[in-house]
Amino acid sequence: MGRILITLLLAALVAGCANVSRFERGALVAFGEVLGDSPEPLYYLISIDLTKATDDHILEARLQLAPDTESIPLSQLGPEIVASYLPPFVPPTEWPEALRRRAEEDDGYSGGGFSIRFRDGILLSVGACSHCAAGRASPVIVSPDQLHYYPLPLTFDQITEVFGEPDRVYKVGEVRY
Repeated sequence: MGRILITLLLAALVAGCANVSRFERGALVAFGEVLGDSPEPLYYLISIDLTKATDDHILEARLQLAPDTESIPLSQLGPEIVASYLPPFVPPTEWPEALRRRAEEDDGYSGGGFSIRFRDGILLSVGACSHCAAGRASPVIVSPDQLHYYPLPLTFDQITEVFGEPDRVYKVGEVRY
């Protein structure tokens, strides 16, 4: 009887941990949680895998890579443009050697909450995160019409305005990359 109660309690606890909202739209995945006193999940991590088929609406979204600069559409990002705003990504020394070598095969840039990778001049991925490092960042995502500049984290309405309606939104227990 005691084992059954413990099993039921553990199952209830694990089920109750699914508090991360996962927003999916094609090649884009975003994660959100209730942060602070927000009444709804705020999407603090956006990842776009451009090795997957990506619709034009996502590519029309824009990034403001540095304060007081023009926003740039995802479709126009190139290594030379990104390098003028962000420093090269240097893999952490604590990463395994195989992972470090793989990361060094790409031209990666990271800073201000953005992480952008290219290979042979082709955009592979774009990431933006406000709550991922030891400190906090406020990467700015811009609507395709350039009327709205949104620092992360984004509300559901803001992420939908910038990237379009999701294919799927569901709860997960943890953020997986």
